[in-house]
Amino acid sequence: MPSATTSTLRPTQLPDIKLHCPTTSRDVLRHLHDGACLLAGGTDMVLWASQSGKPNRLVWTGGVEELRCLEIEARRIRVGAAVTLSRLVRSNLFRIAATAVSDGAQLIGSVQLRNQATLVGNLCTASPAGDTIPGLVVHDATVEIVSAAGKHREIDIGSFLIGPGKTDLDADEIVTAVRLTPRGQNEASCFRRFTQREALDLAFASVAARVAFEPDGSTVRAARLALGAVDKTVVEAPDAAAILQGRSLNAAVLRECAEVAAAACSPISDHRASADYRRQLVRALIIDVVAEAGRRARTASRESGA
Repeated sequence: MPSATTSTLRPTQLPDIKLHCPTTSRDVLRHLHDGACLLAGGTDMVLWASQSGKPNRLVWTGGVEELRCLEIEARRIRVGAAVTLSRLVRSNLFRIAATAVSDGAQLIGSVQLRNQATLVGNLCTASPAGDTIPGLVVHDATVEIVSAAGKHREIDIGSFLIGPGKTDLDADEIVTAVRLTPRGQNEASCFRRFTQREALDLAFASVAARVAFEPDGSTVRAARLALGAVDKTVVEAPDAAAILQGRSLNAAVLRECAEVAAAACSPISDHRASADYRRQLVRALIIDVVAEAGRRARTASRESGA
């Protein structure tokens, strides 16, 4: 017999769930107004429900055709709220146009999880360590939102993300799509993270970079840098990116950029890593990611004959 101080582990069980499967955004919003919670891939929602017993009334977005759209054009990418990570990873056009986002998507969980998880779901979870979010930032993501009253609005990703698990969404609103700016000529992006395992783990720190070169293929024309897991939200490092502009990506420039980026972030210390260790990771990741973005841009330029 177990002693009085021995705790008995009970298996987690999902509560009885009422699932609505509408085929229009209007019906999704109607169920949301009536108290249902949104369900896309469900990779986080199922965990929450098994731990707390709620939510137990869900409305699935995957049956709405307009939310499954994926449009990849020369000057714009539009990803619907029900587009899965696997679909993005399998799309050669998307991988080329928004490589940093694709890099992050490939790192999330397992193949089975990516078959269910969505890009918009990863964004709306609003984790500072979200693997697709730094890539979305450097690709100028804009979030499309609609309310139960039918009002549409758009907001840039920096304003959409408020804090850990917090977004600018009102209770009667849903995200319908995310718009991105694809890479241009002589330009490329990259995302990398540091974690103890290749999958099923949160990043200790992560970096996304987008680098564009002048026609000479050596001088940086513009750059964007985003840091993950080192602040309350994914943050940009504009001062560090400015160091790259007008210069070549030699070792000294990369080190200078890395130092400024590390000084600009505000990581926490927890059971996984100290703040100082996370800053060291940012230094290393900046050098690695910016250099790789540069290599990709030069390779793309050679292949296109530019």
